[in-house]
Amino acid sequence: MTDVVIVGTDTDAGKTSLSLLFLAAFPEQFAYWKPVETGESDTETVRRLVSSATIFEPLARFREAVAPALAASREGRVMPSVAEVLKAKPASAKPLLMETFGSPLSPLSDEVLQVELIRGFHSSIWLVASSAVGAIGRVLQSLTSLKAHGLSASTVILVGPHDEYAATQIRKHWAEPLSVFQLEQPHGRTSEDLQVAVNEQRAELTALRSTLEIKQESTSALDWVARDRAVVWHPYTSLADPIAPLPVISADAEFLLLADGRRIIDGISSWWTILHGHNNRQLKHALQMASESLDHVLFAGVTHPAAIELAERLLPSTPWDGGRVFYSDNGSTAVEVALKMAYQYWCHRGEPQRTLYIGFDDCYHGDTFGTMAISRDPTFFGRFEPLLFRTERVPLSADALDAKLLANKGKVAGVIIEPIVLGAGGMKMYPPRELKAIEAVVRKHGVAFIVDEVMTRCRTGSLWAFSQANVIPDFICSGKTLTGGILPLAVTLVSPQIVSEFETPDRAKTFFHGHSFTANPLACAVAVANERLMETGEWLRQSNRIEQFWRTHLVDLKCQPGVSDVRICGTIVAVEIESRGGYLSEIGPKLRSFSIERGVLLRPLGNVLYAMPPLCTSDESLAKIVDVMRLSVRQFA
Repeated sequence: MTDVVIVGTDTDAGKTSLSLLFLAAFPEQFAYWKPVETGESDTETVRRLVSSATIFEPLARFREAVAPALAASREGRVMPSVAEVLKAKPASAKPLLMETFGSPLSPLSDEVLQVELIRGFHSSIWLVASSAVGAIGRVLQSLTSLKAHGLSASTVILVGPHDEYAATQIRKHWAEPLSVFQLEQPHGRTSEDLQVAVNEQRAELTALRSTLEIKQESTSALDWVARDRAVVWHPYTSLADPIAPLPVISADAEFLLLADGRRIIDGISSWWTILHGHNNRQLKHALQMASESLDHVLFAGVTHPAAIELAERLLPSTPWDGGRVFYSDNGSTAVEVALKMAYQYWCHRGEPQRTLYIGFDDCYHGDTFGTMAISRDPTFFGRFEPLLFRTERVPLSADALDAKLLANKGKVAGVIIEPIVLGAGGMKMYPPRELKAIEAVVRKHGVAFIVDEVMTRCRTGSLWAFSQANVIPDFICSGKTLTGGILPLAVTLVSPQIVSEFETPDRAKTFFHGHSFTANPLACAVAVANERLMETGEWLRQSNRIEQFWRTHLVDLKCQPGVSDVRICGTIVAVEIESRGGYLSEIGPKLRSFSIERGVLLRPLGNVLYAMPPLCTSDESLAKIVDVMRLSVRQFA
């Protein structure tokens, strides 16, 4: 990381407040130096409030709180020259925060303005301004002054109450790439007050620190996009996609912080993975502690405490007495395990002809070949049809399933379903009684029953969505939220009946399946911490709060022209807009851009605009999501 010069738009802009917040957040990573100061010593204030930080003495200190050149004159002293200040710059092993006085055009001496010293430092420049009325003008004027002297500040920090309008206008009216951050001052002048302010704003401070790393690599938000497009292939994204990827540098709670300083709400929990919220302290602590002992070890013929404890915590949540946990790394592979294991189960029972699986219309189970064969979505997987093994799909109906099983008697290995909510198929929802009826048909025909809970676990108002119907599956597939969204991990929970067919000394009947990172110790440790968090029951209270918010503020959209349906289940809300094209509907990209411009990340499933935010999402942020969804309906329905 590089040194940084902290420059203010004027006196009392908040430069020292910024220095205090930043040093208190990263006391071991940065050092502080204010070369020239007048009046009450900012250096001593910083030393008193952040005692663990490295603080260098100023080169010149004057008693009177006036312009340094004037203070020097009144004391009969001479202000140090630019060369003298640069020569006195501490030889610090840590990057320096170098706090200036006044504004860039404040006089350093009777002959030289401070801007000449700023130029001489050859360091990153942070421009600090009070967020009080007039911030837009003050910032733009200071940026213009710096530019006129051949300098540029790519980062602006507004200190004081948040003002999104000011931040937006500053970015809008400055032609060059610019990151704008907002920080509130501590409420008091004690180290405790300072630490409270740091903890409340750690995500912003971390993002601010990242600008120095970005600067060191000579990059910017625009550079990110250009570099990304030259080398990266994103999932479910056209290589000619006109919508630039969002350059995310930090995240906290329900927020994503972008390289240009914007803070947007992660309205879809980053593809349904983030459970409690980004940067959860307890989960991160679990990861840190685990990394100090065991990074990774193979899982074939080896075990470790985290994998054992996680399995011990997961199995009691199932409707079985016993069973086993098979680890993998994502939802698609968890389903692949169930498909392979169910077929091998029948082979062990002497029925290898049971090669057929039955799925349901609009269900989606993943992108690997087995899951593609089950999902059979023509948009996503149609071109791979010649490579897929034979499966059957039926409407989501117990009667339709019964007829299909009857027509294929003795040929079916299993039935797979997403319980209660069909995720990627459009957030379509169905009542628990239908799931119960489907289970009854499965049991009537004696085939394996697989529930895909990769998306639905903890999202539908219950730990397992299938439990709302009191069904007893043979396989439960889970992933996404298993680690709270921090690391990739998935499991296939297997019932005792299935397990019993594999408990044999015949090595030829081994389940030959596994991945290099099966049961990664770090991921398992975080998942254990996540299970402990779940035990408090707070997650369910938050889930109920979010569901009630949706029901209070969005149900009436169903009556709006152009809206075909509004569906709510747990933390999920889906608004289906009347539009042709399904997933490829032209309205999808427009809805996404429209929401991002208004501070909310939503990724519509074609004409289905949905939200599934982290459990920690505040009512204020929920209200913003609601506003964006309502505006979207007004604009596009």
